[in-house]
Amino acid sequence: MTTGSDAIDQHNQHNHMDNGGDEFLLSLYGFTQHDDNTLVADVVDGITQHSDHNQITNEVRNHVPILPHWKLYKEKPASAYVNLFLGKLKAKFDINIEDDTVKMACTEMMKSAVRQQRYRLKQKYFDPFPLHLVTKTSPVKFMSNEQWTQLLESWKSLQKMEMCQKNKENRGNVKYHHTTGSRAYMVHVENLTRMENKLSTTTEGEELKSAAQVVADVLAENTKKNRFLKNVGFHNAQPRFSEQSTETELEAEKRTNAELRAQVADLSNKVQESEQARIKDREEMKRSQSEMEAKLNLLLSQIRPS
Repeated sequence: MTTGSDAIDQHNQHNHMDNGGDEFLLSLYGFTQHDDNTLVADVVDGITQHSDHNQITNEVRNHVPILPHWKLYKEKPASAYVNLFLGKLKAKFDINIEDDTVKMACTEMMKSAVRQQRYRLKQKYFDPFPLHLVTKTSPVKFMSNEQWTQLLESWKSLQKMEMCQKNKENRGNVKYHHTTGSRAYMVHVENLTRMENKLSTTTEGEELKSAAQVVADVLAENTKKNRFLKNVGFHNAQPRFSEQSTETELEAEKRTNAELRAQVADLSNKVQESEQARIKDREEMKRSQSEMEAKLNLLLSQIRPS
């Protein structure tokens, strides 16, 4: 059994925690420190080592059936698995599971371990196979065939499969760097491919760039805030993709406006020419009419009796 003194001594020897380490441990598992520090003693005297965390995960792997949803563990008879898990922890570690906050924190650890184990089972026994080749009997000893079938039905549901496919597509569509998480694998592959292409191909007359500069250029193209690159000494001269797109749109708009102005000017010239032709035709018509009237008057004067 892991005792409180052993846990604290080991942490002091390896400098794993400073004076605020206990508070970090509590916050890590959702524990709340009591005013009288009783909870600190309960937790620090109990589960503090990484090996202890592995034992917690093993308890779930070896004793807790994996159900489709965590909410099922809150209902009877599955709620007995939570009590079984708490009992196993109490037998292995010096913790007070009667404390509501400790109980809640241990339950959260069980929830996390169940989620991880559910993911592992899906990755190993479901995802690699077509549906008709997925085993119908439980591949693990701590789950009955009925429980395994329930888990399979949840994975095979149309809603679940659509959600998994959508999440997979969304991960592949990630363009920009995250500040709180990792990028999708496909984004890394695309960036590496572009870097290799830039290194292997150079335009005639262009100065050969270093590998570091190529990396900076590729990262800057899909980075909204390139403060990191500036901080490490790379001031990318190339405009970002968004800026390039804006400039391209502006140039296209200018070309379109120029074409429209040319069309308007052409139409205006045609209208002006048409108006001038109409005025010329009208003047010629008046002139012809005047000449005809003059000839008519001459004829009339000749036939009048003298």
